Amino acid sequence: VVDGFRARTRALQQLFLCFSPRVEIFPTVAELAASSLGQFSLLVVLPGSTPEAWAQMKAEFSALPEFSFPSSDGLLMMGFVGMEELQRAEDCFGFPMFPKPPTHSQVQEFLSTSLLDVPFPSPAPVWSSSIGPPLEPKRVLVADDVKLNQLVITEMLKRLDIAADTADNGLEAVVKCGQVAFDAVFMDCSMPLCDGFEATQRIRNLEGYREVPIIAMTAAVSEEDQAACKESGMTHFLGKPATLASVRAVLVQASVI
Repeated sequence: VVDGFRARTRALQQLFLCFSPRVEIFPTVAELAASSLGQFSLLVVLPGSTPEAWAQMKAEFSALPEFSFPSSDGLLMMGFVGMEELQRAEDCFGFPMFPKPPTHSQVQEFLSTSLLDVPFPSPAPVWSSSIGPPLEPKRVLVADDVKLNQLVITEMLKRLDIAADTADNGLEAVVKCGQVAFDAVFMDCSMPLCDGFEATQRIRNLEGYREVPIIAMTAAVSEEDQAACKESGMTHFLGKPATLASVRAVLVQASVI
């Protein structure tokens, strides 16, 4: 994955880890050039939003030794741009572009039709050998103002056979909890309109939510940060970037699965 926006590339890394055991991130084409191109099967680029940015990135790629568009030595390429730029970006680069943020189904379809000779199966649910699958379907709310973060967590939950709803801010999370009896809530701490701390306090006052696990999601991992989460009413802590293993572990700890 070639993109300089750290938060976005970490989320993309987690998405592509659903399909590959190894996903590398390079902030620039120059750093990709310092690695061995031959070791990768798929190259994912986020080339910016203007023709000028595309031309610059294409020139940087073309300057690499033994590299040519639209493919190089069996290397498959895909990219993500804004919806309005799709056709122009595809014309510039000569390989498939998809709108941001990418979805699990888009990536799966691309891999199944372009990289593999047989349809790519959906990942099977991954269970801890000691607990097995849940006895009844679980439903979880994911509250995060970054759509890509929502996508990554919900796809991980899907692999654990857990249905997920999403909220774009703390206020929406409170409203949805008032409408649905969720088994757990993943709560981003920093959101507009109503942050995760205030949203948690409001949710605790809703009927049936006194004991429901509310899992803090944040990149801040100090003891003070965790204490602030606990004081607001959150019961568990999930550091960012999350992994499938860490999501599963916190759900087991919270007795959700």
